[in-house]
Amino acid sequence: MKKLLALVLTFVSLSCLVGCSQKSEIQMSDNKLTLDKVVELSAKGNDLSWSDFEQYQSTETGSGLYILIYEIDDTFDLWIGGGALDESPMYIRLVSKKNKDNCIDIRTEDVKEFIESSKE
Repeated sequence: MKKLLALVLTFVSLSCLVGCSQKSEIQMSDNKLTLDKVVELSAKGNDLSWSDFEQYQSTETGSGLYILIYEIDDTFDLWIGGGALDESPMYIRLVSKKNKDNCIDIRTEDVKEFIESSKE
């Protein structure tokens, strides 16, 4: 009887852990950066920092530099790069997926205009 009880408790505990991990994956996917949020954040200009983007899902890449890529939609990604996370980013670029050379720094350029021109 004790073995059966221990087995049941173990199974219930594992089920709870699996359920919790699935929930956190769902919550992370809900924190995807959107174009509307990029437009809103761009209003901060040169005051934008790494911390403004911490809550959003990203992929870290780069060698020797910190580069975070935020997938926004089928048209755009946001790239943030710099030497250290405790320093201002060197760039915060909205990048066209069709042509990676087609990009703007959202701190200093017109995000709405770039989005509209990229739709053409």
